[in-house]
Amino acid sequence: MSTLVAPAADPTVVPTQPVRGGFRVLSALLWRRRWTAALVIALVANAVAAVLILAEREYTASARIAVTPQQDLVQSASPASYDDLLGTVADVAESRPLLEAVAAQISERSVDELRDEVDGEVVSGTVIVQVSVDDTDPELAAEIANLIISLLPNYDPSSGSFQYQVTEQAVVPEKFSSPNIPVTALAGLCLAIALAVAAAAIADRMFRTVTDPEEMAEVSETAVLGVVPRPDDPNGVSALDLWAEEFQSIRALRIALEFASAEDPTRVLVVTSAGGTDPWAGWIEVNLAAALAEVGHRVLVINADREGEVHQALEASGEPGLYDVLSGECLLGDAVRKGPVDLVDVLPLGHALLAAPSLLEMRFRGLVDDTEDDYDVVIVHTAPVSSSEDARIMAIHGAVLLTVPAGTVHPRFVRRAAEHVRGIRLRVLGTVLLGVKTSRRQRRTRTAV
Repeated sequence: MSTLVAPAADPTVVPTQPVRGGFRVLSALLWRRRWTAALVIALVANAVAAVLILAEREYTASARIAVTPQQDLVQSASPASYDDLLGTVADVAESRPLLEAVAAQISERSVDELRDEVDGEVVSGTVIVQVSVDDTDPELAAEIANLIISLLPNYDPSSGSFQYQVTEQAVVPEKFSSPNIPVTALAGLCLAIALAVAAAAIADRMFRTVTDPEEMAEVSETAVLGVVPRPDDPNGVSALDLWAEEFQSIRALRIALEFASAEDPTRVLVVTSAGGTDPWAGWIEVNLAAALAEVGHRVLVINADREGEVHQALEASGEPGLYDVLSGECLLGDAVRKGPVDLVDVLPLGHALLAAPSLLEMRFRGLVDDTEDDYDVVIVHTAPVSSSEDARIMAIHGAVLLTVPAGTVHPRFVRRAAEHVRGIRLRVLGTVLLGVKTSRRQRRTRTAV
C-alpha cells in the first residue's frame, strides 16, 4: 500500500515569505490600486487647474521712499530708537488716517479694502520704506502705491525729524502675482500624492483580494503548493490533457503534495476553500486524483459538500453516497462508483438532507479504515471552512489542503481560515491559489508548443 510519497527535491513549493520592507509594501500597494491612485491624482489635478483658471488675478505694485533723519535726531537718538521710528513710518503707510486720504482721491476703493491691499515695510539694512499694493487692477495698484508715498510725509510721526525722498515710483505690473502658479501646482501635486496614497490604502483595505502566491504565503503563514490557472472547463479533467494550460500546474501540485507529506505520509487529504464560495468546487479534487492515478495511486474521491454544486464527476443525484454509508443504509462498495479515469473511484454525497451532522464525527474514521485495503489515497471535498466545520472534523484523520480562489478572497479571510484550521492543531499541508489569469505571453508560448 502506498501513500503520498515524494522525490528528493521540490522546486514548486513557495515558502512563507518574511514581512516585506515598507517601501516595497507601499510600491506593491500603489501598483495594485494604481487606477484608484491615478483617478485621485487626476481629480486633484483638475481641481487645482480649475482653481488656477477661475481664481481672481491680483497684481502687486511697489513704490519706495527714503526716510533719513535730520542732523539733530542723529545726535540725540540712539540707533535703536531710530529703527523704531522708521518702523513706525512703515506702519503709518497702512494706517487708517492716511488710507482715508487715499480713499478720498480714489473712489474705486474703500478704506477697508485699502487696509487689505496695502502693506508697508522697511527694506532690511536701509532707510527705505517700501509700500506694496495688491489689487485686481494693475493700473489702480500702481496709482495707490504712488499716492501713498506722496502723502506719507504729511503724516510724519517724528514731527519733522525725518526727510522724505521718493526713490522709486510704482509702475504698472505686467504679470499677476497671485495666484502663484508654481507654488500652487507644487502644493497640488503634494496633496494629490498624499490623497492618492490614502485612497489606495483605504481601497486596498476594503476591496483587496489575494492574487499572487507570495501574498498568500504571507497571510496564510503556510507553504503555497500550487498556482493553478483558471480552468477553461469547470467540469473538465485537465490533468489528462497535455495541451491544457492547467496540465503542468496540476502535475506540479501533485509533486508538491508528495514532497509536503514525504516525512509523514497521510492517506486522507481534506480539500477545503478559504473563500465563502468556491466557483470551481471539486475541480482541484478530481484533477488531483487523476494526476495521482497517472503515477499508479488508487484514489477515492469523496464529496462531503452539503452546501453547493460540485464538479460533475462528483454528482450523483438521488444515488446512495457518503451519508448513506455513514448512516448504515448501504455498504461502501454499493455507494462507490467509477471515476473519470482508471484507478479513481468516487463516493458521492448521497442523501444528506435529513442526515445528522454528527455522523461525520462518529463514523467517518470507520469509513476511512474500511478504504485502507482498496485505496492508497482518499481525497475529500468539503464545503468552505468559513461556513462549515466538516473540514475540521474529517481532517482530524488526515491533513488539510486549503484552496483560495484568486481575486475573490480578502487576505484577512485567508488568514482567518488558516488560523481556524490550525486552531485545533490540524495538519495543514499547504495552500493552492486557484483561478490565476495567465498572461498573453504564456498563452502564446503554449499555443506555439
